[in-house]
Amino acid sequence: MDPKINQETKGADLKLPSPIFRFNDKENDISNDNSKHQGRIRSFPHERGNWATFIYIDYNDSDGWIELQDECKALLTKASSLVVEPIEQMHLSLSKTVTLQYHNITPFVGKVRDRLARQRRFPVIFSGLQVYVNEERTRTFLGVRVSEDFYQELEKIVSELDETLRDYRLPVFYTERAFHVSILWCLGDREREMREQMEPLGAVFDRVYEEEYSDISRPVKTIWLKCGHKTFQFELVP
Repeated sequence: MDPKINQETKGADLKLPSPIFRFNDKENDISNDNSKHQGRIRSFPHERGNWATFIYIDYNDSDGWIELQDECKALLTKASSLVVEPIEQMHLSLSKTVTLQYHNITPFVGKVRDRLARQRRFPVIFSGLQVYVNEERTRTFLGVRVSEDFYQELEKIVSELDETLRDYRLPVFYTERAFHVSILWCLGDREREMREQMEPLGAVFDRVYEEEYSDISRPVKTIWLKCGHKTFQFELVP
């Protein structure tokens, strides 16, 4: 995965971590029946007592992001045969999705909190749209990529989080990183069809980003950790 690939790149495949699946609020007990996940395929089978966990920056509560998502979806629906769905929780991943055992949740959260205790707030600027495909090539995504000029703080945070993940013998984040926020997805490997619409999609991004710049690129003040149905937040230093 090459984070330097720009919007006009046609040949390379950018891969994503497997999609995140939410656990039941009461029992953390989801079946492996794909029909219950809109046809999505799990990257690992569910086992009772294992909690899917990931760390991220939340971009869901933003009118600018929702407008960009809605306009890109409308364009793809009108101009192509793609059946795209909005990402329910738009976010920028800072870890892979890993499995954490219940008795490790509290100490794991405490270590993450300690790692982030001195992290200051920082800006993130975005530079355009990109098509991504997950590792199993079962889902295709339209995402908004982060400008490489603003990778430094993200890389620093990921390095801190990787140390905690190593402590628990969990997979660390990708060594070749392409920080982005996915906004739309569809089933299957539909990379070619989605790339065909990149020019008009790019025009939508440019217009909405200019109009909603202060909302879409607002400073990062909070890091989030989701573990099953439990959510934890870590406020950054002003």
